[in-house]
Amino acid sequence: MHPHLQTGIPADSAARLLARAARRISEGPHLWGAIDVTPTGRTSYCRTRLTVYPPGTNAAERRALRFYRNWPVAGAVLALFLFLALAEMPALVVTSIAISVYAAGIWAGHAATRSLRPHVRRLTVLTAATGQHFETLGDIAFFQAATDQLRAMDKLNDHGLLSAAEYESYWAEIYDALPAA
Repeated sequence: MHPHLQTGIPADSAARLLARAARRISEGPHLWGAIDVTPTGRTSYCRTRLTVYPPGTNAAERRALRFYRNWPVAGAVLALFLFLALAEMPALVVTSIAISVYAAGIWAGHAATRSLRPHVRRLTVLTAATGQHFETLGDIAFFQAATDQLRAMDKLNDHGLLSAAEYESYWAEIYDALPAA
């Protein structure tokens, strides 16, 4: 039986889906940057941050920026696993190894993104509970318009309805409208 008949997915489509999933894991869901939400907890505020990379940021740069952003948590988890895996060794040795691995990740992420980070633009919106109502700090109207346009742009790109130049042009419009740090 032909391989793509077994799954119902053409072989080239399966390869594209796999490549897309790998890109999404390593670079993030968006080519242009990220949207991060810190949910309301004990602090009674919610922070939502739009991060937009400079237009033309390539895959390697996106991977480096994602690593830099995620390493503090991922590195702490890795350090915890090191403590568990190396439990037979003396505590001082295991602690030294874990701290060294964590510090190496911080250094690698910092070094790989040194020239990129100053050009990344961010917009943060805070929503805080103040008594009986919520107060919003930041340009919520621009935030909503920008995120709506970026998501629409992604959807059109995913369906092959935008050329690479059009995609980057729309990305540049939003990037240019954001305040520089």
